[in-house]
Amino acid sequence: MSLEIEISNRGAELTSIKFNDKEMLHDGKKYWDRSAPILFPMVGKLKNNKTIINDKEYEIPQHGFAKDMEFDLIEETENAKVYMTKSNNNTLEMYPFEFELYVAYIIQKDTLTVKYKVINKDKKDIIFGIGGHPGFKLDLEQDEYYFELERKENKIEFMEVDGQYISNEPSKNLLRDNKIIDIKKDSFINDAIMIKDFKSKTITLKQKKDDKKILKFDISDFPILRNMECAKCIIYMHRTMV
Repeated sequence: MSLEIEISNRGAELTSIKFNDKEMLHDGKKYWDRSAPILFPMVGKLKNNKTIINDKEYEIPQHGFAKDMEFDLIEETENAKVYMTKSNNNTLEMYPFEFELYVAYIIQKDTLTVKYKVINKDKKDIIFGIGGHPGFKLDLEQDEYYFELERKENKIEFMEVDGQYISNEPSKNLLRDNKIIDIKKDSFINDAIMIKDFKSKTITLKQKKDDKKILKFDISDFPILRNMECAKCIIYMHRTMV
């Protein structure tokens, strides 16, 4: 088995994931202009893109600004690459904290591991969110697939999404047999499925026919999982860590 990746210095963004010569990642052309942006220093969208930090108003774009920053390749081995960027005058206008952000991509057989490290370079505590947003290509209509959690979840909580924002309205439990999330044609009519308070460390995308495994995601240490789609044959996995 062979796993190959390509990475852009802009945003340290994955632009290609090939498994046995088959492209698995969205190309950033049709439906969506990204492939796998890194979300920092926030995940999601602020109302009017504005927030208050230490009594001062700041404007931060949706999913933050790291996705548009230039990263430097600072370390490279046969199976790993490490990229780094840091705060500058432009970021300080949006986010008043000094930081260094490191992203490592590591290939081990048929597994791609992505690691994030944020170093506080400021003289005060900093606040941030960080997450990954890879978009994967699928061959069939979305209702031919489902998600399977690692274990049965009895106390999982689904979060209602209204457009680009989290709603205060309660959301119904979408689990079947306490571990399956069926993907239907209208599953993403409100933009996303968002869940929290789960115990599973992995979630697997499977094809209904023969329960074939397509992709397996390790979401250890990520307390919020959001999966969303923008087209009939693309599933975006959106992991959030706070």
